[in-house]
Order: sequence, then structure tokens, then C-alpha cells
Amino acid sequence: MAKEIQRRGRKRDPGRPVSELARLRLARGMTLDQVGIAVGTARSNVHKYENRPELLRWRWAERFAAVFDVDPMTLMVGGGQSIPVVGYVGAGAEVELVDSYAKGGGLSEAPCPPGTHPKKTVAVIVRGDSQAPMITDGWIIFYSRDPEPDLAAIVGKLCVVKIADGPVMLKQVKRGYSPGKFNLLSSNAPMIEDVALEWAAPTLAMLPGE
Repeated sequence: MAKEIQRRGRKRDPGRPVSELARLRLARGMTLDQVGIAVGTARSNVHKYENRPELLRWRWAERFAAVFDVDPMTLMVGGGQSIPVVGYVGAGAEVELVDSYAKGGGLSEAPCPPGTHPKKTVAVIVRGDSQAPMITDGWIIFYSRDPEPDLAAIVGKLCVVKIADGPVMLKQVKRGYSPGKFNLLSSNAPMIEDVALEWAAPTLAMLPGE
């Protein structure tokens, strides 16, 4: 039985390279069950994170890192990698995208935040004080290059949004007065009322400027 558990613990998707989490487990001769017990989760979750390391979030990376005595950052997809900065958030909270939203080649690069996928994340730089004091000049805002398909899910969140037939902006999204419409809020700018959105992407992380 022990050998059977060991064999099951060593299975992985042959189409994917060995993730750092899987490499550490195999190097220590541990099964999925043993690691799951150590971190307080099911073996299926350990298997999931080994095969889909981009799904691993910081709190779980810390637990796995404690078991393997490593830096949590080494387990994160994006650790040590960079993502494109594709434009600016100006004083009026308007984002000037410098290339195709889908391509995301960008002005420059920024370090990929923990818990985000480097191939699915882009960033913009804050210019001005439209969201001060929470967000000030020079901050970097990270968001998914894949917009949220369910616009109802963005209500209450700080998002990069594309107004229908209008600009791309950084706003907190509230429900509008009409079905399918939204109110867009800033800390230091007038509210934009009852507008339709082409797409919206909630912010994933924020990094203070230098």
C-alpha cells in the first residue's frame, strides 16, 4: 500500500514541465497526501497547484514554503519575472494605452506581483492625484489583460475600465441608475454617472512608485 501511495503521489501531467512545488516534493520523497497533511489541504489541491502553479496564491505559497524551508516567492509563477507597463493613469484618471490591449508590449516593464500570472497581467502608471490619497503619482496598477466577462461582478471594485465609445479609465465601479449602466468614482474627480462599459478588469495589485 505504501508503494502504491508513493506512485500515486508522484503522478503529474506529462505535458507540463515540473513546477518548483513538484520538484521540491519529489526531491524530499514526499507524497501528495503527506504534503497535503503538512499544509492542511487535500491531496487534490496539492496536485492542482503542482500542475497549475499560476493558481497558487500567497497564503498557500507561505504554507508550502514552510514545509520545504524555502522562500515563498520561489513557488510563485511570476516570481523574478516582469510584465509590460502599457500606459498611464493621468490626473483625470484616464489611461493612455500605448499599444494593443491584447498584445501588451508596453512602455517598459515592472516586476510581476506574487499570485499573478506574468503572461496574463499588464500594468499602468499613475500620473496625478485622481485617486489620492490612496493611490498617488508614480504608483503602478496591475490588472488582467483578460477583461472580466461578467460586468456585474466588478461592482464595488477598483478597475481599469473602457467606457463604451469613450476612454480607458481607473475607477471604482458602482451600479448605475439604468440596467447595464455604471457609475464610476474617483477620490479627487467628479463621478461619471450611468455609463455603459465595453470591458472592465479589476486591479490585481498596486506597487508604490520609486
